[in-house]
Amino acid sequence: MSQHSRKKLTSGKKVILGVSALAASGLAVGLLVTPAAVAEGTGAAEAQKQSKAAAADASAAKTAAPSASAARTAASTVVSGVTVNGSNSAGVGTTNTQTITVKWKISGGSKLYGSHASIWRGTDRDGGLKRFINSEQFDADTDPCAPSGDATFSCTATFRMDPRSDLTNEDAGAWKISLWAVTDAVTDVRTDNAKTWYLKRWSRLSSNAAPEPVAKGRTITITGKLERANWDTHKYAGYTRQTVRLQERSLTGSYATTSSHRTGTGSQAGVEKKTRTATADRCYRYMFEGTSTTPPVTATGDCVDVR
Repeated sequence: MSQHSRKKLTSGKKVILGVSALAASGLAVGLLVTPAAVAEGTGAAEAQKQSKAAAADASAAKTAAPSASAARTAASTVVSGVTVNGSNSAGVGTTNTQTITVKWKISGGSKLYGSHASIWRGTDRDGGLKRFINSEQFDADTDPCAPSGDATFSCTATFRMDPRSDLTNEDAGAWKISLWAVTDAVTDVRTDNAKTWYLKRWSRLSSNAAPEPVAKGRTITITGKLERANWDTHKYAGYTRQTVRLQERSLTGSYATTSSHRTGTGSQAGVEKKTRTATADRCYRYMFEGTSTTPPVTATGDCVDVR
């Protein structure tokens, strides 16, 4: 994986006060190592080091502010509303680069000296770090936060992941958000786990009811296949031994689960198959509720004309 390089921030950089001045100055709120550059070991450790250096710079700017002691009337900086893609997970397929968006809010201080979110995977940030990725805003030296009210700020950081160069199957599962925020409040925020979220291998599911049309009293076979993205081969493959639910409805009714079973293995990897007796026109589909590594998916329904 290629390594993107750029200048490092160091404590003692020119002091910038306030959000508008911070943005205008180009003072980085972070330093990016792009996903392609973040491998296990040195790359992840270096990305984390850069994020910590940026946080130190923001703290130094706060300490050096001429009016700092008078301004620190609020007790604590507060970070809230942390989300990933609007929820708590993000799915990536086999070919297309996906943008992962992290949002958060800051309150408790009237001046913001800097804030930054990074995403990481591992047991801990010291001895068990596997991945550590800083945002696109970090690379561009742009401020991810903007004033959104009286002493409040709304922040957005984006991360681009290309499954062909940045991910392996091992990366699916739980990730965490490292986040820091420095305001003129007395206490700042520095946390390794502002939120736990899940990076998932995209899934797809098919349903086909046959034959159609069918004579009343004959057997209908509903066949489907559950697949998920493989980040090692960059192809979709059958997802084995997973519970899939068969749902049915009348032509005008709502779907309801009528049975469930586990998907096949071997040459039938991911395949599910159920039979029904044709009694009236009816629609069928399969539904998968998802796992910690694979998002839920519902197949398009297939309706059978019974004659």
